[in-house]
Amino acid sequence: MRRSRRRPSGDAGNTTAGPEFERRIQADATLDDLDLELAAAFLRPAPVGNRPVPDALQHYGLIRRADDAWQITNAALLLFCRTGQRDRYPRAGLRIRRVAGTQTVVGRSQNVTLVGHADPPLAVAIGEGLRIVGGQIRRSEALRDIFFRDMPEYPDFAWREVIVNAVAHRDYGIQGHGTEVTFFDDRLVVTSPGGPLAPATVEALNGGTPERATRNPMLAHVLADVGIMQGGGTGFKRVVREMSDSSLPSPDIVHQHGMLHVTLRNEPQYAMAGPGWKNVVRSLPVSPDQKRILLARPDGFTHEDYRRLNAVVEGDAKQGVHDLVRKGITTCAFTDEDELPVYYLTPELDDTRYFLEDRVPKLREFFRRDPKLRPANYRKIFEAAPLQASRELRQLVELGFLQEQGRGRGKGYLPLAGLRR
Repeated sequence: MRRSRRRPSGDAGNTTAGPEFERRIQADATLDDLDLELAAAFLRPAPVGNRPVPDALQHYGLIRRADDAWQITNAALLLFCRTGQRDRYPRAGLRIRRVAGTQTVVGRSQNVTLVGHADPPLAVAIGEGLRIVGGQIRRSEALRDIFFRDMPEYPDFAWREVIVNAVAHRDYGIQGHGTEVTFFDDRLVVTSPGGPLAPATVEALNGGTPERATRNPMLAHVLADVGIMQGGGTGFKRVVREMSDSSLPSPDIVHQHGMLHVTLRNEPQYAMAGPGWKNVVRSLPVSPDQKRILLARPDGFTHEDYRRLNAVVEGDAKQGVHDLVRKGITTCAFTDEDELPVYYLTPELDDTRYFLEDRVPKLREFFRRDPKLRPANYRKIFEAAPLQASRELRQLVELGFLQEQGRGRGKGYLPLAGLRR
């Protein structure tokens, strides 16, 4: 019969621990405390995956031979402990929450929901945690409007790597807090105990040039070898690049009160145009790259803006911009002799854009309550004189937002796709 275990009073109970925590031996642990079948399955993709499990574990330093017995490290137990051993590291897994809004509210109006949690061992918790988080990633309407296809609100590689990094590099000696993934309406925050390990700094991480350093090199080695995380310190640089390629801000990193907070934001870096202008852009006889810049930078852009947004070479960017001028969609203006030229919508298109930005949201709101718009309704909503209302309604029909129905007193307007999207 297996003897009952209690959490050791030394290692796992510490309030904090240095980088040697994962290497420490748990004196009361034996090989029987590890799920060797789980270890074999988890390590199968690694270069040592075809070796006997004890040999593979020894290769990573997870267990050590001493006389006729195996010494078991914290890292081995974190990764592969049997179910009965979870209380050694009670907060070693992940907890996933969702906040309704952009700020946490406590008390009666509390707006936090526990979505799920993934308990140790880490070989199970990582996959389960990523599965739960993946089910919470929504599709981004703003990014779809830029890229003309369904896009997740956070790039797949970015959120996965940030979570796996939190698991790999957190301080497991801190037992008062665990790793948490919190969804807000506008951001995803991954929080884990411990801060960057020298020579890595928060400043370098926020600058996108992190030094290679890890608190748990054995865990990181294993996770890299089985393909769960990027090795060689390249993962975070790729996170920054993936966010940029999706027109999203770089991750924001804060170390506060012993906790590291990594934030991914889902709002595009660009000031997106409203729904009315989006519908006009969709109908323009231009390329997807050209539509993208007209949506992302309707207030003006440079060749460099076009190049970065569309990830094209400088020559292609200049050609795409000049083609917009040739087609009478944009005009060029020099703000200063020493500055790059800035390209703006032609006055006619700009007037159309501002007109639609004001009218379309209010008309959408009207059609949520009433299936048919009458001229009198339009005059009341926009405080417009009869001639002005008639002219604007005609323009909305020509632009494909309204469909005229009936005549005389029965005359009205039905919404088309531009008002239903």
